[in-house]
Amino acid sequence: MLELAAVFAALAVASLVRIAAGFGYSLVSVPLMALLIDPVAAVVIAAVTAVPLNLWVAVRDRAHAHPKLSPLLLLSALAGVPFGLWVINVVDERTLLILIATVIVVSTVLIWFRTPIPGGTPSVAGMSLLSGASFSATAIDGPLLVAGIQGSKYGGLSPRTQRATLSTTFSATSVGTLIGFGLTGQLTAQVGVAVLVGVPAMVLGTVAGERVFRRMDAGWFRRAVLALMVVSSVSIMTRVVTA
Repeated sequence: MLELAAVFAALAVASLVRIAAGFGYSLVSVPLMALLIDPVAAVVIAAVTAVPLNLWVAVRDRAHAHPKLSPLLLLSALAGVPFGLWVINVVDERTLLILIATVIVVSTVLIWFRTPIPGGTPSVAGMSLLSGASFSATAIDGPLLVAGIQGSKYGGLSPRTQRATLSTTFSATSVGTLIGFGLTGQLTAQVGVAVLVGVPAMVLGTVAGERVFRRMDAGWFRRAVLALMVVSSVSIMTRVVTA
């Protein structure tokens, strides 16, 4: 019951953050769940519950996706998914926790300073490949890909085009990762129960996020989310050190 309560709370908070801040679903949910449950289960739960959200946004905004960039990002990200699946199936719990904490810290820095990764189109493809691998290994993908786009010739895309293009990629990696989890035996009964518990949590978090979005200062809330991510990563590292 304690584990299910932790999953409910983590997914509710993560959904609130996603709606209010526009990012951070996995960045918040994975470390919070990994503090109390098996980190592999935390990654799988976050990745599975992200599938319908990614698909919904991708279908809704499909007409605005960039015609040339979308296929490049999609194929590159899918190429990285098998590597991430290999990682999550072979590393031990301690190593996975370190990997999750590292990805969160790097993502926090990229988001906080809006750091672009130079190198043009090849760089974007490389960051997309890393993004796909990161999603299937840690359920976290967005910051890496956004940083690659910001440093390329596509950095000037309108917000709607960028969101639609990213959503196309994320929906593909979500589905690919879900299939991979099924083939490697990660879709356990524990994950199934947690996903069922997570559905009402996501609805609650979404409703609360809409209220927060309308009432709170966006800049302040963004800094609060980033601070939460830093605290989460430090907490995970502390767990690793004291284990």
